[in-house]
Amino acid sequence: MTQTDALVRAVEFIEANLRQKISVGDMADAAGYSLYHFCRSFSQILHLSPYEYLMRRRLSEALNPVLNSDRKIIDIAMNYQFQTAEGFSRAFKRLFGANPSEIRKSDEYPKHRHLPALNRGLIEHI
Repeated sequence: MTQTDALVRAVEFIEANLRQKISVGDMADAAGYSLYHFCRSFSQILHLSPYEYLMRRRLSEALNPVLNSDRKIIDIAMNYQFQTAEGFSRAFKRLFGANPSEIRKSDEYPKHRHLPALNRGLIEHI
């Protein structure tokens, strides 16, 4: 198994479990690596820590219901494993430059901050 294969398995695990409670240890297990080796490899290749990738992906996926539904922000936050609306709003603002309700009203956000799901082709390219 190559390093790329391990990272692909980890990313697929993350993507399949964005709405579940998962840990970096769970990601390392999915990759078949020790926690230390997984974190080092993931960060070295993808330039994000596994936790940063997980949080950016959750926030990027949460953007769709923020923009395209009238669901309560707290419901969206809980759906993506944030414990409070405040924590979700702070993380959302760090990534997108505005809190969810502001983005919902304006429909504008920095599109370059949105992180699409990685796949084998992108990981190999990186």
